[in-house]
Amino acid sequence: MKKIAPLFVLMASVLWGSMGIVTRYVADIGFTTRQTAAVRICSAAAVLILFLLITDHRKLKIEKQDLKWFLGTGLGSLFINNLAYAETVQRASLSVAVVLLYTAPFFVMIMSILFFKEKLTLQKVVALLLSFAGCVLVVGLSGANAGSNGAVTLLIGLCAGFGYSLYSIFGKVLVGKYDSLTVTVYTFIFSSIGTLIICQPASMAQRIVENSSKMPLVIIGSVVTLALPYVSYSIGLKYMESSKASIISSFEVVAASLFGVALYHETLDAYNMIGIICVVSALILLQVNFHKNT
Repeated sequence: MKKIAPLFVLMASVLWGSMGIVTRYVADIGFTTRQTAAVRICSAAAVLILFLLITDHRKLKIEKQDLKWFLGTGLGSLFINNLAYAETVQRASLSVAVVLLYTAPFFVMIMSILFFKEKLTLQKVVALLLSFAGCVLVVGLSGANAGSNGAVTLLIGLCAGFGYSLYSIFGKVLVGKYDSLTVTVYTFIFSSIGTLIICQPASMAQRIVENSSKMPLVIIGSVVTLALPYVSYSIGLKYMESSKASIISSFEVVAASLFGVALYHETLDAYNMIGIICVVSALILLQVNFHKNT
């Protein structure tokens, strides 16, 4: 399983990369930014709960002492990440928001060394820098700005990256004890509670009723681009180091760009292509075993 663990993380990054398709569809219905996040997270949570109730309700059982870790993945990671990222997008350009979001692997690497005693190797450092540089080139920062209050925007954007990184830390603790579906479902349950508090649920419910014919597609899209990638990432995280998993997940930026080209006729310039090569090179580098006896 260890050999194919990176493939689960890579699959998760591709599914996350397709998230923009569903997000655009939900936003076009008329939901606010926070409501869009709430609809997607709550839809995914409902489907996951129903699935476990039908297939194996025992996976819904958790121990009280582990609630703090589930609160960490749900509120500390998924909720904070979504909230801070949405706020950053409103304050600055999308490219700035994406680059700040992908400071996450730096946080993961530092925390993995401190808490999991992972080794800091030259291979990881080079892969991390390659993937981050690649993300910057893929999204492009020419003409981008951090808005009128750059310091506050920077701080909020870093919070998005930090929140994103926490799943690789708290999730690593949980996947050693629980099934990946259990970890994912409780992550979404706690995150749903957070999003419902801040999204004006009454007006959101009214809009859902008014657009009930469109909701099945929203639910399916939320499961495919949000629930499934978290399950897949959790499986991969169980069998590999958090720092490596976080770096591999940066392929999400490449996947999102390729989906944009395929579905929305967006174009890639030379810098974008170099960025894609950098990210892919980082993924390949992580799979090379320099200590293998020949």
